[in-house]
Amino acid sequence: MNKNYMLSLINSLLFAFVVSAGLSAEKLPAPFIILPQPQNVVLLRGFGPEAGKLHQIILKGEFNRPVMGNILSQMTLGKSTGKGTVTLILDKAFTSLPSDEGYVMNISQDRVEITSTSEAGLFYGCQSLEQLLEDARDFNKPVPCCKITDYPVLSYRAVHFDLKHHLDHMNYYYESIDRLARYKINAAVFEFEDKLRYQLQPLVGAPQSISIDEMAALTLYARERHIEITPLVQGLGHATFILKHQEYSGLRELSWNTWAFCPLHEGTYQVLFDLYRDAIAATPGSKYLHIGGDEIGNIGLCPRCKPMADKEGMLSLSLYWLKRVCEFARENNRIPIFWDDMPLKEGRVYESTWSDEVTSSQAEKAWKDGIPKLDKLLTDFPKNCVYMRWNYSMARQPGNIRALDWYESRDLKAMIATATNGEGGMLFQEDERDKGMASSGIITIRSFIQLAAERNISGMLCTAWDDKSPHMENYWRGFIASAEYSWSPKGRTLEEYDNAWLQREFGISMPDYITFNNQLRRGSILWYDAYFRNGNLFSDENTLQSMQRVEHWLPVLAGQEKIQFDYTSKLIELPDLKSPGSWSMKYKDRTDRATIEMNNYENLSERLTDIYNNSKRNRYYWSLSKALYNLQRTTPELLLALKESDSADKVRQKSGFDNVKKAMNDFQKAWTEVQSVYGQTRFISYPANYIPDRYFHLASQREDLTWMIQAQELYFGMIDKWIESQK
Repeated sequence: MNKNYMLSLINSLLFAFVVSAGLSAEKLPAPFIILPQPQNVVLLRGFGPEAGKLHQIILKGEFNRPVMGNILSQMTLGKSTGKGTVTLILDKAFTSLPSDEGYVMNISQDRVEITSTSEAGLFYGCQSLEQLLEDARDFNKPVPCCKITDYPVLSYRAVHFDLKHHLDHMNYYYESIDRLARYKINAAVFEFEDKLRYQLQPLVGAPQSISIDEMAALTLYARERHIEITPLVQGLGHATFILKHQEYSGLRELSWNTWAFCPLHEGTYQVLFDLYRDAIAATPGSKYLHIGGDEIGNIGLCPRCKPMADKEGMLSLSLYWLKRVCEFARENNRIPIFWDDMPLKEGRVYESTWSDEVTSSQAEKAWKDGIPKLDKLLTDFPKNCVYMRWNYSMARQPGNIRALDWYESRDLKAMIATATNGEGGMLFQEDERDKGMASSGIITIRSFIQLAAERNISGMLCTAWDDKSPHMENYWRGFIASAEYSWSPKGRTLEEYDNAWLQREFGISMPDYITFNNQLRRGSILWYDAYFRNGNLFSDENTLQSMQRVEHWLPVLAGQEKIQFDYTSKLIELPDLKSPGSWSMKYKDRTDRATIEMNNYENLSERLTDIYNNSKRNRYYWSLSKALYNLQRTTPELLLALKESDSADKVRQKSGFDNVKKAMNDFQKAWTEVQSVYGQTRFISYPANYIPDRYFHLASQREDLTWMIQAQELYFGMIDKWIESQK
């Protein structure tokens, strides 16, 4: 009987015990909220302590005082229980919990007791108590008397920091660790790419990268808060951060392409193992090493690899690399984690794991044909590896479930990876809950984690990709949702979650949050797409479809030749004053939308200011929102000014020109403010000696934040020439 099944059985028996004992799972009375939602709450008679009435911490057992939040950390250590005390009891013989991360908290009129079998459980109990005391203080109400029995359903609850295209200040990472601990996340995967100052291969590390000592200090800080930091260093593919350097060109699968290493070149492993050694040194004592391995692409093409690929298939090449790096991980006391898409792709079953267009019968056929291909090389699948089954949709595709079943039946360890969405540089993301959209977001995070719990999978990772490098604050609603549902998969509804998130993160209530956010979202789509010709802006007043923006601004690659493309041809033209009114007619959908957004601006802007002023915590999020919203407002302002200039009336035309210049000036002021707000938490430009890492991600095109506004820069250049030509 496997461990996961046993955990599920214990959970079921515990719930049955609670019910048979006459207890019922209740909710804490408003306004008290614990996030993640506890497994079981039993309300008792009377009121517990008021804010400020607890003053001493009592420790019973052999352990050090846990790291505590702002309220509990102010309490002194005492020796005897009594009124106004919080007693922490470490009892390794305590048998009432199915997880050593669990705790039982008893809150009475004037004291609190928290019992656990582990220091982690006591730490999480203190995090829950901190939240209750925060509410007692904020709402001036006593904590309710209750008994809370709590534990996580998933034992590995991780989030992802992708350092691919930007680096945050170290203090932001420290603050992030505290924030993750508050919500009982217990792991963070740092995808370094070139943002670690490697010592064994120093050419790879960017000039501004984090030193090994700095990362090791952050790792130890995180461990004190029961968070393990796992390093992720991409291996076979996604290797441009290494192979862009001419010194490594001999290790490329194709001499002119920096994407992938040659898996049969011994030098590949000399370089990768050095990078892994430094990543391990930067995360002392951690359990895992994430080796990447996804989207490998162009291997099996060089003279070394082609014979093996032709004879044994591409999967053999991938597994050769995987076995080598997994053996290295074993020798260095790390468990490797591997993105699992390439073996599934070579087995011709990958599409069935993500596409909603693949029917159940088609998935069944694909897996019937694919399983023999996978099983043929089953002995080459390392058993010491965790296969990270990533899916950024609702994850209920028959093929995705079959993949999880295949891993379990072949005794291969699997975890799941979902994603918190981040679009462009904007915080405002469309709420997909009523549309069943198969895209990353809160609903998909919950769906895949619930599936994992049903399949007795013990771990999840919430990814946060930096392809378009949104601000890290863009990810936190999703990060915290993954904390909520990996701890308690059947917990809150999506609406209840948003209420809990707003209260815990900001200390505010906003019943119309989704409506408000979607109003901001429509404006950000207009900012993102307005200057591009392709696509369609719906005329429906409630709907705005995002167009496909140019993903990169690089020269077009034709074979081994690079051809510089004129991207201004992708942008909308300017009014032709020899044919006044024709531009306004052609782009009526955009100017109509611009009118709506400008009419909404004053109200939404005042609302953001009020939210900022009323938030008790994390006002930075709203200052960032305000700066981004002011930036996006300049797009409808410019569109309407262009419409005004598109006139045969010379007076109106001149007024339009003046307003075009004003809109461009307003843009520059707003852009300066965005850079200032971003700069409070992240480095907004690379040093002059950084070697660019150019590939198709939008955020890799520039060495500062201006990759966000390349369309605006091009379009403003067109406007300058256009205005000059009218003189």
